[in-house]
Amino acid sequence: DWKEIARRVYANSRKNITMYRSVVSFSEETAKELLLTDQKSWQRYIENHIMTIAEKNGVKREHLQWASAVHGEKAHPHIHVVFWDTSVRAKNPYVPPAIPGAIRRQMIKDTFADKIRLCGQVKDESLRSMRKITDEMVDEFERYLRRMKPEQYQEINRKLDEELSYELPFPEKTVNELGSRLLQLRRAIPENGRIAYQLLPPEVKTQVDEMVEDMIRHFPTVRESVEIYCEAKKRQAALYSTDPAYLDQKAGVYEKEAKKVLANRILSGVRMVIRLEGEMRTEQYIHDRKAIYAEQIILESLDILAGVADCEDNIDDGRKAGAFQLSKEARKEWYLKNQDKGYEH
Repeated sequence: DWKEIARRVYANSRKNITMYRSVVSFSEETAKELLLTDQKSWQRYIENHIMTIAEKNGVKREHLQWASAVHGEKAHPHIHVVFWDTSVRAKNPYVPPAIPGAIRRQMIKDTFADKIRLCGQVKDESLRSMRKITDEMVDEFERYLRRMKPEQYQEINRKLDEELSYELPFPEKTVNELGSRLLQLRRAIPENGRIAYQLLPPEVKTQVDEMVEDMIRHFPTVRESVEIYCEAKKRQAALYSTDPAYLDQKAGVYEKEAKKVLANRILSGVRMVIRLEGEMRTEQYIHDRKAIYAEQIILESLDILAGVADCEDNIDDGRKAGAFQLSKEARKEWYLKNQDKGYEH
């Protein structure tokens, strides 16, 4: 009871033991949610978290002594905790602000672990949804490009150079616009080097940001995923602060995070286009080489046929000259004489 605590405090002061005080408080609604309705429930709560307070202050379990008192104010239920380290004498009583800040964050994580985990699951699911939607768009665009011949792809790029409003013949207008702008964006990005949003030049980053805004505006599933992501992050932030200005500032940060995810998904489409262009160049190279080889084969075949024709003429001439009526040695001399005229022996 308080008399025992008073005796301990007096004894500590005689031994120059520094004593510390902490206060843990909740809103009335949160206290009810955590079932902190009486002294016993508050006692269980502080027993579960006292070591967080002690360890952040550098107090070991074996040297910790503490006491607490509950103030069940209707609008502001809270508990006062005093604690001290029995092994230390005349310690500097100054506590840096970082220590209570660290205690607060850790106690929030421990107290609302289920809520934080649920917010994390919702956030991760919305991220998966954003990635899935954008992957489907990129895959559809890749299938479209793969159906093209290299010369058709070059023609589309030529039209995009001439007409800024040129759209690809996709079934959906919004995908047309994104596909066309993806090819335009590809022109602004070098083929070599890492392609990441944070590494882009400002003017290219602006192009990507505009594409992201268009995706959010035109695709309800993308917009919904972004909203769910931001809401989950805001609910998590609200566990750490109820300051409206802080929460508004964090809301802006979370929206930027979601848009950056979409921006990098768009850049994955650019990487796909660059990869396909490389494949098209390889395909065109192979096609050209095949044409060259075919031409060489045809020319060589014509040469062979011409040689065979010359050979037949020589044989006919030999027959007319009676060459094949000669002796074996004479025929050999005749063959040697005519071998450079296309006759093989």
